Amino acid sequence: MTTSAPSSNPMLTSSNKLKLAVFGFNGGAAFTNHPDRYRPTWESNVRIAQMADRMGMEGAISASRWKAFARDGHYSGDLYETFTWAAGIAAVTKRLCVMSTVHLSVMHPIISAKMSATVDLISNGRHGLNLVCGWYPAEMGMFGAAMGDHDDRYALAEEWVPAFDRLWKDEHSFDYKGKFYDLKQAIIQPKSPHPRPVLMNAGGSERGREFAAKNVDVAFIVPQDPRPEALKKQVDFYRNFAREKYGREIKVWMSSYVVQRASVQEARDYVQDYVVNQGDSEGIDSFMANNIGNSHNVPTGVIEQMRFAIAAGYGGYPILGTAQDIASTLSMISEAGVDGVLLTWMDYEGGLKQFGDTVMPLLEKTGLRSPAPVYPD
Repeated sequence: MTTSAPSSNPMLTSSNKLKLAVFGFNGGAAFTNHPDRYRPTWESNVRIAQMADRMGMEGAISASRWKAFARDGHYSGDLYETFTWAAGIAAVTKRLCVMSTVHLSVMHPIISAKMSATVDLISNGRHGLNLVCGWYPAEMGMFGAAMGDHDDRYALAEEWVPAFDRLWKDEHSFDYKGKFYDLKQAIIQPKSPHPRPVLMNAGGSERGREFAAKNVDVAFIVPQDPRPEALKKQVDFYRNFAREKYGREIKVWMSSYVVQRASVQEARDYVQDYVVNQGDSEGIDSFMANNIGNSHNVPTGVIEQMRFAIAAGYGGYPILGTAQDIASTLSMISEAGVDGVLLTWMDYEGGLKQFGDTVMPLLEKTGLRSPAPVYPD
């Protein structure tokens, strides 16, 4: 099978000091009953991806959910499956990285490698994988998989990545045996001619940090303290850990929810309205009940802040206010050493367009980003 000449994946190779991606628009990021809550359609996914692509953003990153929180039919389960979604988005975009979120506990490395190679061929080398070890027992049970403890899930991931790597590059069938996998004469065809897809992981616990530092290209952090000096300390610690223990240079990204209004206070009022006044306590209660036991990295006393942030934008860092306020916050994040930010909105289409029209020019003026190159026909 032939393909066009290899291309680079902008998640790693972009020259922009601060890289940007749209996160979770295959389903949505907020827990709310507010009428502005995003309701995904395929048509809206295509428009959002193409808009981000034309702006010169580096990525379109999916979220993954196999089973809704709270109850059957709850909107938290309405997410497009991430490999088939990535194939479709890859076919209608030109430049940005298209990333599938993968629950390693239920996604076999052979199936994942075959699907990833297909998306990589469609996208000409722009596929990526956000590796999630799995933490929602109802999802694991749906597949008949046991919900292992925290360290066991990372032990499985430590076998999954080498198996995936060999499937990606080995030209001949091979055997691979570990505690969790026993592959016999494994191979995938057709091969992608491009390097292994960009791997991302949000390892926040000590064990998760070990896994990310050793195995992935992009570490995804959740800031534990909003102060700039604390964020810089957290980023430096993660980057230095990978460098000193494994001799690896990794990128560090984080996520943020964006609310652009005429003032910071007006933006805060809007967040308060959709999170609290019209919040979805059913959904967020279920999320927290299932996730809190896995929050090994969360210091005592921050659970309520975590709950609010998850409801506001899937745990992201708040970026609120005018275009100038938003650009200033992103500049602070960059100065703290963060390489890239995954962005979410309540209204993805309107919010992204407003961001492109008013915030991107300010980021260009500060030197954080270059103007987007002419979009290829």
